[in-house]
Amino acid sequence: MNSGQYTPYTDEERLKIGERWRRFYAAWDWIVTPEFSGHEHVDADRPSLWVGNHSILAFADASLMMRELYLRHGIVMRSLGLHAHFRIPGWGPWLTANGAVDGTRENCAAMMRAGEHILVYPGGGGEVMKRQGEQHTLRWKNRTGFARMAIENNYPIQPFATVGADDCWDILYDNGRLQDTRLGQWLLEHTDLKADELPPVLKGFGPTLLPKPQRMYFRFFPPVYPAEFRRLPIEEGALALRNRVEAIVSGGLRDLLAEREQDPKRELRARMAGRLGR
Repeated sequence: MNSGQYTPYTDEERLKIGERWRRFYAAWDWIVTPEFSGHEHVDADRPSLWVGNHSILAFADASLMMRELYLRHGIVMRSLGLHAHFRIPGWGPWLTANGAVDGTRENCAAMMRAGEHILVYPGGGGEVMKRQGEQHTLRWKNRTGFARMAIENNYPIQPFATVGADDCWDILYDNGRLQDTRLGQWLLEHTDLKADELPPVLKGFGPTLLPKPQRMYFRFFPPVYPAEFRRLPIEEGALALRNRVEAIVSGGLRDLLAEREQDPKRELRARMAGRLGR
């Protein structure tokens, strides 16, 4: 399988990927105890473009969501990734082996024709490489590519929001400062990264990069169908659809953050005490 190139799964490959997620992320799921809501809005028989907020480094929460959707609905998600990921030796093939493809229009259209559930983060690398104080915020700018693809292919959008993963790491040195260093200048000159896509310097659990065991919260929302937006000129329709989805995700983030404050099991100690019957 070419790194970054979309290739449909066989039934055997789909099962193998899903079972890999089930086993590999089981321990992380047990520690984090993620809370999911909105399962009633998910339909495995309605292929959709899943659109939500991107967390720092992404894998801490995306892995749990993909595992949950497989266990509850039998969905094996395919995801669209930044072009640069697939040029990194070892990393690109690993992403491909776990369902990711290069985020090109051609790959996206091919997956839509094949009826895949597709994960996309409109914030892209800029939303992953957050600056200090930008946790749990959207950085979509005026990007409408996902909305245009949904309109052109009449593909439903499944909005979702997730809270918690941005607190798994502390940002010690964000890209606003990194771009002024020699390392930052070298990365800008020798890679395809833009200034707002430079990776921040992070600290996780203790002095390590291991993620802190923050509880995570996920919410799935009713699908947004592109039919009403197809009646508009494509640029106008894509912007209107993008704004609709952004408002849903932003509202979901606010609600989840507020609900987290009231959760007695937010902290790991409380979750472990409950499991031990204390």
